Amino acid sequence: MKLKVVTENIELCRLEEHYEEAPHVHQNWVQMTFAVRGGSSDISRGASGFIPEGEGIIHQPMQEHQIRVDKGNRAIVIKIRPSLWESLRVREADCIAEEQVINPQELNAEFNRWISPLVLPDEDDRNERSLTEADVLQYLTRNLKRGACPETNPPCLPELASTGDPYMDQVFEYIHRSYTSPIRIDLLSSMALQSRYHFIRSFKAATGFTPYQYILRLRIERAKYELEHTEDTISAISAGLGFASASQFYRAFVKITGMAPEQYRLGRKMG
Repeated sequence: MKLKVVTENIELCRLEEHYEEAPHVHQNWVQMTFAVRGGSSDISRGASGFIPEGEGIIHQPMQEHQIRVDKGNRAIVIKIRPSLWESLRVREADCIAEEQVINPQELNAEFNRWISPLVLPDEDDRNERSLTEADVLQYLTRNLKRGACPETNPPCLPELASTGDPYMDQVFEYIHRSYTSPIRIDLLSSMALQSRYHFIRSFKAATGFTPYQYILRLRIERAKYELEHTEDTISAISAGLGFASASQFYRAFVKITGMAPEQYRLGRKMG
C-alpha cells in the first residue's frame, strides 16, 4: 500500500503492508527512506541491504535503488529537490551522512501532521503546501546526522573538465563519485540521453577509453594512491575499490602499470 502527497519541492510517501518497486533512479530528487515499523529492504549500487526500524538511508539523484516493505512493516519516504537539499547543510564543509538514525514514533507522527492538510486540498492550497515544505525542512535540519565531507575527487584522480555537453558532464561527475561501486552502462547511457551504442562511441571519442576501461583506470589510480599513502593490505584495497577478488585487482594493476602492487608500494617507499 502506498500513500503519497506531492508539492512543488517535496514528495511524501508512506509504504506499508507489502510494497515492492522495480529498480529505478530519480533525476531531480534526493530520496530519504526511513523504516518506522519493522524493517525495509534496500537494494542500491548493486548490493542488497536491510534498513532496521529507526534507521534510514539516503539516495542521491541518479543513484539506482529499489525499496521493498514486507507485510506488517512500514517505511516513510521523503523526497526533496536537490536545491533544497543543499540548503540543509549548516556549513559549507558539512555533508549529510548516507545512513541515518531517527525516532520512528516521532517521524510517524510528524508525517501524519504534514499530510493531513494536503490529503483533501482546497482549491487554493498553496499556503498549506508552503507551510508543509517548511515543516519538513525544519524536521530534517534538526534530525539529519552530519559529518565532514569526503573528497569527491581525490588528488590521485584526473581533474574533471567540461565536455561541452551537460548530460555527458553529469555522466563523468557520477562516475567520479561512484567508480568504486558497480556501474551499469545502460544507466550511464540513459543519463547521457543516448543509446548504449552511441554512448560508448561518444565516451571513447571524449576519453580514448571505453566506459569500462575508464572506470578501471580510475580504480587503479586510486589503488596507487592507497599503496603509497596507507598501510592497507592488498586485499583491503582491492575490496574497497570494488574488485570482485584480490586476484582480479592484481591482474588489472599489472596490466595497467606493468608491475605488481607490492612492487609499486616498495618502489614508492624506497624512492
